[in-house]
Amino acid sequence: MKISKGLIYILFLGVIACKPTSKTTVHKLTNSDLSTNKGIVYALPETNLNFKVEALKTEIIPGPYNMYAEKLIGISNVPDKAETIWQISNIEISSFNDIDENELYVLNPSGKFNVNLEKLITNNIVLPVNCIKKQSYANHFFGINNTGNDVVFKDLSVTKYIGQEKVTYFKRVQRDSIFAKVPVVKTQSVHKTLAKKAEEAANFIFMIREKRFELLSGLADYYPDGEAMKIALAELNRLETEYLNLFIGKKYTSTYSAEFEFSPTEKSLNQPNILFRFNENKGVLPANNLSGRPIIIELKKQNNTKYLIGLNKITNSDADYLFYRLPELTQINVLDGSSLIAKRKIQISQFGNVIPFPIMFFMKNESFIEFYQDKNKQ
Repeated sequence: MKISKGLIYILFLGVIACKPTSKTTVHKLTNSDLSTNKGIVYALPETNLNFKVEALKTEIIPGPYNMYAEKLIGISNVPDKAETIWQISNIEISSFNDIDENELYVLNPSGKFNVNLEKLITNNIVLPVNCIKKQSYANHFFGINNTGNDVVFKDLSVTKYIGQEKVTYFKRVQRDSIFAKVPVVKTQSVHKTLAKKAEEAANFIFMIREKRFELLSGLADYYPDGEAMKIALAELNRLETEYLNLFIGKKYTSTYSAEFEFSPTEKSLNQPNILFRFNENKGVLPANNLSGRPIIIELKKQNNTKYLIGLNKITNSDADYLFYRLPELTQINVLDGSSLIAKRKIQISQFGNVIPFPIMFFMKNESFIEFYQDKNKQ
């Protein structure tokens, strides 16, 4: 919003020249007002910022045959250890207004006073203190995901894990009057080695690829068509993926969100403010958790209302004023180190200037001032 000096001059003259039809006073709330309990109390709004942070968590689980991936199926650089990786996927910046405790005013009406505060309240120019205004306060939430004891790889081979092995041992047998050792061959079950299981899984992968090629090239003994062909190819692809995962591992991705509030003040302008912290292995962390690096927000006023500073010093005993505050457009930047990861411009009330406005413009018979556009009116 750009304000010309000419507009300011006209507004200044309007404030000086206009005279109300009744004597109504507005002043800042004091302790004496609390004891006398007179007048209508209203407050100027204070803008709070809300940051909704979304983060992606990727869990990498190595396959049980990862050490044989390059040797048996020709794939190198596969994961060989469990790992969790976080990354910030999105930041949404929004705002909501609350009551500014430092800007409370008492309005004492008199005579034919009939001010329509509804427009001012609707446009967040003033806030009543005798009712609860619905706000969406941030809910700080940090998701926790644990794979627990779930079995990740259930199908490790297409053959039995127990093989047959022939073992020869000697048995003492009495022949005539002497004992002799006679060899006896016995078959017993033994567990296959990990290398053997990996070899069988690799052979199964190549068999799947061979069968799929036969289907696609028309070399198979049975050639399905139509929907049966699609189902057959989809199942072969699924089986190949499952067995490839035994070598290359699996990845699980989930999304988490956390919300943070920040109340801007003059001290927070043009300097870094820690919003939260972030760690690639732990995710989004509170600002006081030093295990993560800080995510910074910077606030820079656009100074669109700087020419209105003098208006708040206007005093005239013959004029009654209603005080409101014109918000200041502010640039909000969110940075990870020197990298800008989110930004937005937001009107922040407390950075603006408190301005007096002649109460006569709010009287019942005065209708030439509008605080919002009515699309139904031409």
